[in-house]
Amino acid sequence: MQPITFWGYEASPFCALVTEVLNELELPYNQRSCGRGSPKRQELFDKRGTFQVPYIEDPNTGIAMFESADIVQYLEETYAA
Repeated sequence: MQPITFWGYEASPFCALVTEVLNELELPYNQRSCGRGSPKRQELFDKRGTFQVPYIEDPNTGIAMFESADIVQYLEETYAA
């Protein structure tokens, strides 16, 4: 399994929900921390045309999505045993 790329930052409660589920499901992931002032914000903007977190890219399924509730539902439906 390839790691999921997770874009977010610690101060966001919405990002915390996604992090919790990634850890709960013991999924490998790489976090792209993009807090205020981070150049990674521009990187995500250039990639998607908008800056919105949380955002994941799952190379295992080809899925890329925003919105914490949608991400949590996707992770649970896709990876929960």
